[in-house]
Amino acid sequence: MNNTFNVAQSLAENGIKVYPLSPGSKIPVASSHGEHDATDDLDTIKKWFDYNPNFNLAINLQASGLAVIDLDKHNNTTDGVKNYSKYLLNHGNNYMDSLKTYTELTPRGGVHIFYKLNHDLGNKDIQLMPGVELLTGKVVIAPSFIEKFSKGYIPQYQGYPTLTNDNVQSLPEWIVDLVKDAKQRTTNPNTAYENYQPGQKRWTGRLLDELVHGAPKGDRNNYLTQLTGKMFH
Repeated sequence: MNNTFNVAQSLAENGIKVYPLSPGSKIPVASSHGEHDATDDLDTIKKWFDYNPNFNLAINLQASGLAVIDLDKHNNTTDGVKNYSKYLLNHGNNYMDSLKTYTELTPRGGVHIFYKLNHDLGNKDIQLMPGVELLTGKVVIAPSFIEKFSKGYIPQYQGYPTLTNDNVQSLPEWIVDLVKDAKQRTTNPNTAYENYQPGQKRWTGRLLDELVHGAPKGDRNNYLTQLTGKMFH
């Protein structure tokens, strides 16, 4: 079984910037600067775990040049795994090949699919479809799968390989196109849905998807304003 320090060391050797979390939690260490402390300096990481070998670990995606496709399941109402799978199957083998990259499970039946970020997509996470987000600005727990127990959360390494430069592919161009389409919907909600192409949902279907998915956290006012405009349109 891997331990957290070994994973942190392996990630750092691959230029992936990590930072410590309080033992048994997803919370940054007290008096630390959280994701701003993320580093791949091995001496610094060793000092952290010499101080407390029970620290949990997180990755700063943006600082590490990584992106993650985050597939979520929300209380049995939105199934990102199912939605993303259908999308890939509808678009053939070229899209299915995008799954040949490092992937981790999440505690509630979701999936984190890792890519090298080869485009400047900003640091704001983008909803691509219901239950499916591209994470570029967020951090993720390392590993993604941690289990809750009586005193908090502990990593579950399960003996699987750790994220390295060799087992993660570059972000596919078709995902970049999805990001651009999602940004267009946000910035120009009255016209973005009119550019229909075969294989895509039409304006009304995509609007209904947004209604079902609901407002992003902390963005309800903008969501309601945009939604009202789309419905009038």
